[in-house]
Amino acid sequence: MTSLVDQVYFMANGQVETPATEGPSAVRWGWFADLYAHPHWGLVTVPGFSQAEAQTVASLCRATPIASVDSISARWDVFEQLAAIKLDRAPSDFAWAAVANSAIDARDYLAGGNFSGAETVTSAFWAHFSTQPAAVAESQISAAIEAWNTRFHSSARGAAA
Repeated sequence: MTSLVDQVYFMANGQVETPATEGPSAVRWGWFADLYAHPHWGLVTVPGFSQAEAQTVASLCRATPIASVDSISARWDVFEQLAAIKLDRAPSDFAWAAVANSAIDARDYLAGGNFSGAETVTSAFWAHFSTQPAAVAESQISAAIEAWNTRFHSSARGAAA
């Protein structure tokens, strides 16, 4: 059996699909929002990533599929700049790498392009592994993956109905 650390590594190098790679935009962006702000498995649980930061990025994620392109693009640009500043100070801060990657994903999405979200997801998962005991990180990552699977399958059933 492959460990969860190995699975995340395989996700990072494209050998295993990450959660939220496909599906309805609102469902995907809603899960990305929870990747930041969910009280049990979001980045808000990672030491050094504040509740305010998590909630703000989560709000941007939720607004991305429904807000005006110009308005949401400007907001993502600001957070991309903030992430660059944070990463300049602490290059191994995976939570802020996730924010930077979300900004890139948002830009691609808003331009009508495809995006996988793989870098965002794997950065978030590495943030858990790098800041928390292995058992805690594994529990949170497993919960995040399960949350995606539940949402995706629920949305697929809704689309078929």
